[in-house]
Amino acid sequence: MVRRLFISIAGIAVAASLAAPALAADYRLDLNHTQATFSVVHLGFSHVTGAIPVSGGTLTLGSGSIPSAVTATLNVAAIDSKSSDRDGELRGPGWFDVATYPTMTFASTKIEGTNPAAFSIVGNLTMHGVTKPVTLAASYTGKLVDGRGATHVAYSATTTIDRRDFGLNFGRTVPGGALIAGNDVTITLNVEAVAAPAP
Repeated sequence: MVRRLFISIAGIAVAASLAAPALAADYRLDLNHTQATFSVVHLGFSHVTGAIPVSGGTLTLGSGSIPSAVTATLNVAAIDSKSSDRDGELRGPGWFDVATYPTMTFASTKIEGTNPAAFSIVGNLTMHGVTKPVTLAASYTGKLVDGRGATHVAYSATTTIDRRDFGLNFGRTVPGGALIAGNDVTITLNVEAVAAPAP
């Protein structure tokens, strides 16, 4: 009787452990292998692209490939569009005003979808002192354990925002009416995150 009771209890414990969700792991963004780029239409027909360095961020991941939470901080004061004159203007009060708002941040509020190849990250983007909800179209691109036992994961994500929603209202045009800089800005993130090996 005691033996049957012990076996029964052991069986319940095993079943419970199998049913329990995997513990979530916290990853930090690998800043040497994470990039944020932007693209905006110039003069109505060409594109200007640039980069904003990622200066920090985290990612929470369970047993699957889709994260449950994401944060990122971007260093707008170091924006790089491959033109020192343009970068100086972008950093100035007519655009990002980096003396007052040196960074932009993103913090997820929910993750939508179950397909690792195509899911959505919904969250709050804070830029130029304004916070607005945005949705990033995201995809999982891989996972491995390196030679030191650290686990790496990678994702790509993109969104398009209207810069005027964040108070970036530069509206100068050229003869004919085309905007020097378009209102829609596409932001693309290529993220690699790493978790330290278990002790």
